[in-house]
Amino acid sequence: MIESNINTVTALSSNTDSVAFPNDSIRTPDSTCCGWLNHEEGSANYDILNSGLYSASAKILASSAAAGVVAFQLYKNGEPIPGTLMAGTLSAAGDFVTMSVKTNNIKVCGRGNANISLRAVSAVPTPTDPVTPITTQVPIIINANLVLDQVLEPVVRRVPRWMMNV
Repeated sequence: MIESNINTVTALSSNTDSVAFPNDSIRTPDSTCCGWLNHEEGSANYDILNSGLYSASAKILASSAAAGVVAFQLYKNGEPIPGTLMAGTLSAAGDFVTMSVKTNNIKVCGRGNANISLRAVSAVPTPTDPVTPITTQVPIIINANLVLDQVLEPVVRRVPRWMMNV
């Protein structure tokens, strides 16, 4: 498991930026570069190196220099992870909104690997008219955390030694 945090005000430069986490407050021994996960502090990229089923959760306290919507989503290999969109409406510039999401459905198959990241989202669907998107504001992150954990390790099937000589 790894838990990364942002504890200082961090303004993103656009409403499509990835969120870089400057420190890892909790890191189990199996989530180092020699285990199932690789993350360099200060990076937005979390590389899952083993197949299995993984969970991710994110919590963000955000603001913006303008009234409107701020939004974030978890991504796997550059594609949005379904069900992880978070959006909040700021009534005025400088208001705060707290958003959170959790998913247990990040599957990494075979010998593949996956890159997980948290990014700001440029537009969200309008609830009353899903065809017309709402353009989001550039977010200012007050604090945030991201937790990745392994839910299920893959089953390793070993061939008995006596079958190898057949």
